[in-house]
Amino acid sequence: MKRQDRDIEYQSVILEKDNKDIKGRLRVSGDRIIFQKKVGLISKKFETEFQTTIESIKRIDKEGYSKILITDTNTDITTNLVLDTPVEANEICETIKNQIDKIMHDIEEKEQDQKDNIINQANYSTYIFDVTFKLWTTVNLLFVIMRDTINNNWDEVDQKIEEFKEAASELESNKINMGSDVKNIVSSIKSRDDITIINSIKNIIRTLGESLQTPVPYNEWREIETETKPSWGNLQFFYLFAVAIFESYYFEIMEMEEEKKVSKANVIKYIPIVNGHFSEQLFDKTKYSTKTLRERNDTIEQLIDETTNRLQDLLKDSLKKVSLLN
Repeated sequence: MKRQDRDIEYQSVILEKDNKDIKGRLRVSGDRIIFQKKVGLISKKFETEFQTTIESIKRIDKEGYSKILITDTNTDITTNLVLDTPVEANEICETIKNQIDKIMHDIEEKEQDQKDNIINQANYSTYIFDVTFKLWTTVNLLFVIMRDTINNNWDEVDQKIEEFKEAASELESNKINMGSDVKNIVSSIKSRDDITIINSIKNIIRTLGESLQTPVPYNEWREIETETKPSWGNLQFFYLFAVAIFESYYFEIMEMEEEKKVSKANVIKYIPIVNGHFSEQLFDKTKYSTKTLRERNDTIEQLIDETTNRLQDLLKDSLKKVSLLN
């Protein structure tokens, strides 16, 4: 027996094949086992009579003192090899069994990694959809509060600020931090001063936009490789669309025609961007166009309703997928 690096070579081995005993050498490498017979009496050349990969070995057994039986997984054929000594037979059995165990362990580990990756991807997508829906709800509330502030509907403002605080709390539980801006808007509403309240709303809208330009808050998802949309990086495009559409609706309700034209132009601009960068499942591209948004007065409100429903459906589908995987 000779050892060369990771290979183990056994001399004076007999292969029992077709009722014949073929003498030769057996080599065990990191991933395969090869039996070679010598060609001619004087020649130094060897010819392969039998070889198989360790991975394709179904079973290896020892019979008697020095015979080993190797069964192939694919063909279920058993090959008999007689080693020179019982020590060599024991060693090769143990070596191959250990390698088979390692291969099986590696396969199981790879399968588990793949399963974990699928679950991680599903959790990541659910997180993005959850944050998306909460951002959508929060931006909507901010513009409603601003509208009711201008109209001095303070009972409505007080009611909506409680809903906003809840939405902001849910965002912060998802690590979307608005710092002191939440306290500032609550404080500004107590003052009943229009300009102070509107400025505090503008600050929150700016802070939310800036928070989406940082890396995804959870470290385990910063290295995630995904082609699935939406991803954290796509969320900025959706947020710009959300601000544009609720701003447009606000100007429409407030009958601010010039401002409404500008904001509608932004909505028109962001729809294809959101389709391309966020999720193609969000809009019916055949329904919403520059023409429909400019010519129909109910389009913005309809788009808000349909986007709300679609976001809810996408979040439910994602949650269901995570539930099934777990």
